Amino acid sequence: MNHNPTWKTAKFVAVLSLGGILASTCLAGKTLKWEEVPKAVRTTILSNGGVAGQPVDLENGKKDSKAIYEAGIKDKDGSVADLVVAADGKLIETKHDDAADRAEELANQTKGAMKFSHPREITNPYLPLAKLKQDILEGTEAGKKIHIERTARPDKHKSFTLGNQTVEALVVEDREIEDGVLAEVATDYFAQDDAGTVYYLGEDVDEYTNGKITGHEGAWLFGKDTQHPGVVLPGHPKIGDKFKTEDVSKDINEDDEVISLSEDVIVPAGTYQNCIKVREHLADGTTEYKYYAKGVGVVREIPSVGDVRLKSHTNKSTR
Repeated sequence: MNHNPTWKTAKFVAVLSLGGILASTCLAGKTLKWEEVPKAVRTTILSNGGVAGQPVDLENGKKDSKAIYEAGIKDKDGSVADLVVAADGKLIETKHDDAADRAEELANQTKGAMKFSHPREITNPYLPLAKLKQDILEGTEAGKKIHIERTARPDKHKSFTLGNQTVEALVVEDREIEDGVLAEVATDYFAQDDAGTVYYLGEDVDEYTNGKITGHEGAWLFGKDTQHPGVVLPGHPKIGDKFKTEDVSKDINEDDEVISLSEDVIVPAGTYQNCIKVREHLADGTTEYKYYAKGVGVVREIPSVGDVRLKSHTNKSTR
């Protein structure tokens, strides 16, 4: 999942409590494009570690009759934070994950209680990869036209050792075409435990220039490059679930948060209700969003600049 958009997944809060600063509890609201955000808010975000062009959330709630905005950033020390900003540009709060909570999250990701009886049978309702044949996603990212062919490769096999278990991964291939030219082929490895959580065990990456492989940036494997398996999606997602899809290095690292369970998404492939919305803080300091539809998987991805939507979804049983 080297590419932005891929499977990068789920981080914290759709119920915001600003420690009594707000008069009422705020629920995660609408994601805005950078140009839709008031200039005063953008200025505050940029002066506090934000990046021009990043998505910003307009929250469902006000302070002193002013709209409230939230933007994900990375502090100078590399920690993830959320800026809460009023419409007039006033910085209300900078929220950081509690250190004890982060330690517990990491412990939960790698604890020996995980059991993989049928790891390739990925049946998580919001990411049912076991029945996937192919997804086609199209849109734009950073000014380029993006076409992604996401194809299940059940004929390919790769095993990993987690604790005392040998876990055979399900293989999914992403072919990314930028402005009509093949840019990358990523082979991703996934497994589901008996609790329904989908884990990300790494990826092999081939980068292309003029039809030739020129690099492998972003490639990593569990057991070789990291001892922390990534979490793509919990078995029973809840608002406030936090996890890391990638925890490999300072350059391959992602903090994710489930911020909504009730999103309506309209894409060329159809209209999907009650989708899960995931906010992703990436290693480069940018923020992205991903939407998961029940029975389908990823239906929309919003990189820091751009929008990629599901064009078609085909299951194995479809002829």
